[in-house]
Amino acid sequence: MRAEPPPPPRGRPEPQRQSAPPRPRGRRCPYLEQIIRESAGPFGLLTRYKADCHVDRRTHKFTGRHPVPPCVSEPESCGLYQAEHGDEDDRIRRYVE
Repeated sequence: MRAEPPPPPRGRPEPQRQSAPPRPRGRRCPYLEQIIRESAGPFGLLTRYKADCHVDRRTHKFTGRHPVPPCVSEPESCGLYQAEHGDEDDRIRRYVE
């Protein structure tokens, strides 16, 4: 015996949902273990980012109206990133030669 197709849906058809356009991903620090965003200040007007850094094993806090931590925006501006990246380059150069 053949199976019958399902009955057509009743009522108005659901509108097709369009997915959001993909957001451009910024560069993140390769030594960033975790970053947490939470609201802070009176009435939650401020934003606080807590970034766990693999290089110095500390949590760095960035608070403000629209803070932009260097871990997320420009890791090249971070002194810890520059030092660790330079050390890795030296190790790689030593093995290449």
